[in-house]
Amino acid sequence: MIVDEVFHQGGHGTYELTRVHHTDGYVLRVRVYRDSYAKQSTAVAEVLTPLFTWTIIASSPGSGWHRTTPITSPDATPLIPVADEVLRRARRILPVPPPFTTPGR
Repeated sequence: MIVDEVFHQGGHGTYELTRVHHTDGYVLRVRVYRDSYAKQSTAVAEVLTPLFTWTIIASSPGSGWHRTTPITSPDATPLIPVADEVLRRARRILPVPPPFTTPGR
């Protein structure tokens, strides 16, 4: 379940999507940053730990998806498939149920 989604348009060729999910007893944050250069673009999935820190558990370098995204976009649409794939990978990595109590629950 997506709790929050934020899209930000930066300079030429730069935009990003951030999503926060509550799923399987975890709080997961997915961030996809599209830069004008593939090597500076990245997608990461992070889990909120019991110490309220974010730990990266899955990532995807821009070299794998940058060429499929337009230089500019009015919304998050081009980044959604990338975010979904990184989230799927993160959910496969994490044990269910979590080995700890999720903060705020």
